[in-house]
Order: sequence, then structure tokens, then C-alpha cells
Amino acid sequence: MMHVFKRLTLLALGAATANAFRDTSPFFLASTSEILATSSNFQTADALLEDLSSQLSTCPSDYYVIASQPGVHSTDFSTIKSAPRLGAKMTGKDKAIRSKMVINEVVGVLEAKQVQQLIEKECGAQSTVIDASSGLYPSELGAEPRVVSVNFPMLSLGSDRAQQLSDNDGLLADIIDRIPSSKKYTVVYVTSPREFEGSEGVLYHPENGAQDPLHMDLKRDYSAHGSRSVPASNKSLFQQYQFLTPGIFMGLLASFVCLMILYVALRALLSLEVPYAAFEKDTAASVQKKQQ
Repeated sequence: MMHVFKRLTLLALGAATANAFRDTSPFFLASTSEILATSSNFQTADALLEDLSSQLSTCPSDYYVIASQPGVHSTDFSTIKSAPRLGAKMTGKDKAIRSKMVINEVVGVLEAKQVQQLIEKECGAQSTVIDASSGLYPSELGAEPRVVSVNFPMLSLGSDRAQQLSDNDGLLADIIDRIPSSKKYTVVYVTSPREFEGSEGVLYHPENGAQDPLHMDLKRDYSAHGSRSVPASNKSLFQQYQFLTPGIFMGLLASFVCLMILYVALRALLSLEVPYAAFEKDTAASVQKKQQ
């Protein structure tokens, strides 16, 4: 009984939490170098930048490919078909990758420019900026250490959305292939949700297919969000969102009281003991009456 109550409590809390995780987008890192990278479900943009600063300031690679993809959400990467080349690096299919990091939901906006400036400062790297909307990029990336910044256009909201994301994934793979095989590289894939770009929020449903996720598929309704700009916050995730509303708390408390009353009543019924002799007919008393 108590086990069932715990499951109901977790489901109620999970429903409240699902409504809270909005204005977020995923983050991916894959490297052929040894990097102490830790994946997690949720992290603020400020905390993520701090982690990247501590890991990339040691200059573990020769080339750093920083891809910036605005206008996406976690649902866009619900299957590996969305970005197959990136998915191969994040799921272990690319054997050259030795370190990887996935943040399912980044709260706030991590600017790709911040990561680029960090590597330029700490590693003395030169930068090559590629505008992916033009489809043009150099055949030679230059001498290391080198930062290759790839800026993708915002994903459309039309039927070509999935195809556009796949095409961007192919272009990024072509750029990575131009890195000399003898050199180590790190791919930093930074995204931002459409809400931060000042457009109307839209719930996007990915194509149905075999679920081979790069990370958890947590669906959210973005239709309630209008045009706005939300700056990155220094507050923690649990300070920014209210996960347990008064209504949910009162409902859980009332359910707990009812379940406890039911539990005590069942225990009381099960504790009743009736001897078998109570159901047997008393023949001795009837014999005495007949003798009298």
C-alpha cells in the first residue's frame, strides 16, 4: 500500500516538473581528447560555461569546432535520425570519440561566442568563422590551435524543419572531416530555444519512428509563450521554478490522510481472530436437555 502511494506521489511531482522545464535547449560535446566531461539532465547556462572553462582551459585538443544552432528544443533530437553524424559521436558509434557530454536541458542561453573567446584567450588559438547559410567554407582550416566557429541559421517552423537540421548535421560533418586525422579535435554544439530569438513559441512534434534518443524526450507545450527575451539567470533551477504548487501539496496531503485511514482499517480487519470452535454446534447442551 505504501509502495503504491510513493509511486502516485512521484507521478504527481513529475507532472508538475514537466510544466516547469521550458525555455531550454540541449548541449552536446564530443572530443577525441580525454576530457573530464559529465552529462546531466539539467544545468544552467552559467554553470555550464563554468564547467567548460575548467575543462577547455587546459587546451586538450588541436582544433575546436563550435557549432551554434538557434531555434531548437530537445524534441528536435528525439531520434538519432535527426542528426545522424552528431548522434554517432554521442552514442559511441564513432570509435574516435573518447569524451562526450550531453546536457538535456540548458536553462538560459550559452553563447557560442563566449566559448570561442575562452579558447582564444586560454589556448592562443586563431578563429575561422563560417556562415553555414552560405554553404561555403574553406578547404583548409588552418594551423592549430584553431577555433572553427560554425553559425547555422535558425530552424524554420515548416515541414522542412527536420530536413534542415539533417542538412546542417551533414555540413558540420564535412567540416570535421577536413581536420587532419593526426590531430585531436573537440566539437562543442551549442543551441538556443526559439523563445530566446524573439519568435512565437510552437510545439514541434518530431516524426514517429524507432526511439533511439540522444537524450531523454521530454515533450512540452510552448504555445503559452509569446515573444520575449529571457536573460541567463544566476539562480539555480529550483529557485527559478515552482515544482510543488499549493494545490498539488493539498491534494497529496489529503490523499495521504485517506490512505492512512484505509491502511489502519485494513490492519484492524486482518488482525481479527475467530476460533474454529465458534462455528461448531454445541451438542453437549442439547443432550442434557433431553435427559431432563
